[in-house]
Amino acid sequence: MVITGVLAGYDDPVSRRRLRRMKLAATGLLALAAGLFLLTFALPENTATGYLRAAAEAGMVGGLADWFAVTALFRHPLGLPIPHTALVPKKKDDLATKLGEFVSGNFLTPDAVAERVRAADPVRKIGERLLEPATADAVGRELSRAIAAVVGTLDERLVSSMVLEHVRRDLDRRSYAREVGQLLTTAVQNRAQDPIIELSLPRLRAQVVANRATVHRELSRFLDSLGVFARLWSTDRRVDKIIDRVIDLSFEIERVGRDHPLRRQFDEVLARLADGLANDPRAADGIDEVLRDIAANPAVESWLRDVVARYLGSARELLDNPTVSLEQQLGRFVQDLGRRVVSDEEFAAKLDRGVDQAVRYAVTHYADQVVALIRDQVARWPAAEASEKIETAVGRDLQFIRINGTVVGALAGVVIYTVAVAAGHG
Repeated sequence: MVITGVLAGYDDPVSRRRLRRMKLAATGLLALAAGLFLLTFALPENTATGYLRAAAEAGMVGGLADWFAVTALFRHPLGLPIPHTALVPKKKDDLATKLGEFVSGNFLTPDAVAERVRAADPVRKIGERLLEPATADAVGRELSRAIAAVVGTLDERLVSSMVLEHVRRDLDRRSYAREVGQLLTTAVQNRAQDPIIELSLPRLRAQVVANRATVHRELSRFLDSLGVFARLWSTDRRVDKIIDRVIDLSFEIERVGRDHPLRRQFDEVLARLADGLANDPRAADGIDEVLRDIAANPAVESWLRDVVARYLGSARELLDNPTVSLEQQLGRFVQDLGRRVVSDEEFAAKLDRGVDQAVRYAVTHYADQVVALIRDQVARWPAAEASEKIETAVGRDLQFIRINGTVVGALAGVVIYTVAVAAGHG
């Protein structure tokens, strides 16, 4: 209650009014005790007067003692510099430190905060809210704006440099060739090369037909370079037959499909290449060295920067003119996420564990910042202001000490007087 008041109850006009009313009540009760004590001197001396005087006197003493004790916490009683008074202004910095330590040791602990968060069940509640169309649409709009803001601040030079630096460091610590080999193995096993071949064959054939004269000239030059016998053999007619055979062969491969002998041989070559990349250290090291040289080439950074600039430009153009469909897609994504949270217990449990870990991490690593905030805030208050704030927050409860002191003192006076009367000294 003290901590809550100190942190949230200060500078509250309602709290100040309630404090004044309680002070008036406690002071009024003390004044009543003093008035009754003076009144007893005007009454006839008898046992009843003795009881009244004893109760009033003891109540007055108890009330005065507790008034002094409560007042001494915040200021010097009657303005007198009595030792060990005005404790809050004098000990403000110590109070700030102790308050921070108290919060850290009893409230901002990983177990305590995680338990409160777990009891609140935020994952399920958020999932239920995200299921609401209005909430999903609102979140979709805000996500669209947030993405636009983030993309708008990205610099293509910085992005490309970060990507390339990450690739360079990654190449130094692990083999990309082996991963490429494993990926290629999986691709070959799943016939991922088939669409590429089927797409490439007609285009290659079209290029050969369209550039037949160039192909003829380069092929003749190649055959001539093989020696005198090849030069004598490679007449124009034979070179044309080779070109025609290549074109016919492309049609044949396309018609037969993956069962064609050349297709099977090509698959075997890819499989051996993938196996070599994945399992042959020398081959993998060679490929990795080539990749490192490529990554270190300044031309690659320039090329990557251009690619990033084009993609960021396209993204900015799209986000600068957001369409309703984009917001709707994001809204549907948010709603689907909420539906999965509510319906998929395993997924929700994973999110709960993630939230629990995040809360524990945040408290473990950043609780000191909250404690420092409390400590520094209280420490920055001037002594008089700190005293006023704390008294406003908790002073009303302290006035009950004064009231209880007056009442308990009066009861104690009655008991003492009764003992005295019973002993024959009344």
